[in-house]
Amino acid sequence: MNISTVLVTGIGGPTAQGILYSLQSLDDVRIIGADRRKITTGNQFCDKTYEISRYTSPENYIKDLKEIIEQEEVDAIFPSLHEELDLADMLTSELNIPVAIPESDYFQDLLDKEGLYKRMNLLHLDEYIPFYKGFSSNKEFSSIMKNNFQHAERVVVKEVRGYGAMGLRIVTNREGFMSALKKGESKVVSYDDYVEMDEKTRRIAMPYFSGAEFSVDVYVAGGKTVVEIPRERTGVSNGIVLEGKVLYKPELMKAAKKIGESLIKNGFFNLQFMDTEDGFKLTDLNPRFCGSQVMSLGANVNFPYLFIQHNVYNEPLKASPVWNVKMMRYRLPMFVKE
Repeated sequence: MNISTVLVTGIGGPTAQGILYSLQSLDDVRIIGADRRKITTGNQFCDKTYEISRYTSPENYIKDLKEIIEQEEVDAIFPSLHEELDLADMLTSELNIPVAIPESDYFQDLLDKEGLYKRMNLLHLDEYIPFYKGFSSNKEFSSIMKNNFQHAERVVVKEVRGYGAMGLRIVTNREGFMSALKKGESKVVSYDDYVEMDEKTRRIAMPYFSGAEFSVDVYVAGGKTVVEIPRERTGVSNGIVLEGKVLYKPELMKAAKKIGESLIKNGFFNLQFMDTEDGFKLTDLNPRFCGSQVMSLGANVNFPYLFIQHNVYNEPLKASPVWNVKMMRYRLPMFVKE
């Protein structure tokens, strides 16, 4: 039996631990973990671990990874932190081993929400693009609010390079803000306060959708989707999915297939949609493995192993999802004697 050695970074975080959980029981996979901390909750899932430099020191970070790759004869890398993606993109051209980020002619667009929508427009994917306006100054934002969202109770504002809940705000009037404050909605801010901030970051403004939110995990090989798995997130805390369900939703799968085959050549990625009165609208694309992809493992699809089969073993891929599987997370303590 061939044994593949994989390197997973950021093993102290939820994304890496979803990857580790998917791989830990496989006899043909040896797991090397890396993190800026010597001891993390991810250590228990790894065969061997390393303490490495932070991604904020790119030269040292890349140097550390290259040393591990050489010493451990690593066959593939799974970067788990969103902040690592630009460095991971650089590594794909420097290394002779696969890096678990999507192969795409438009990779930088995948990291930029406004760039993604512009690319989708060029690829005739307009039906999945929500109405949005880009801006860089509060003066521009005020004009956008006046001309496009004058009667909206809530408007979503996102940093174009943000991810998850990072860089996201829900802008509302004073009355709406006071109501949200009572409910503990920390992402809601008042318009008057928001425009007082000295913020120059590129952002987009878009409608606030109150419909159901869905994620779709997708794997593409040779420009064709292997599998699309929609899932509903029914419980989220601090950006971490605590409860969800895998669903068979042909319309969402069709949307994911169309978007995926237009943007991606090979690899895993995650799409997020809102169900609106005008159909499903894409609100985010994660060009990496995400923590909640582990939900698909319960549906009989091991996405990290699909990556290994495709890129290390060069095996043909197939997947047979089991629908209507519910996932619930629970917390366990870990004890370490220092």
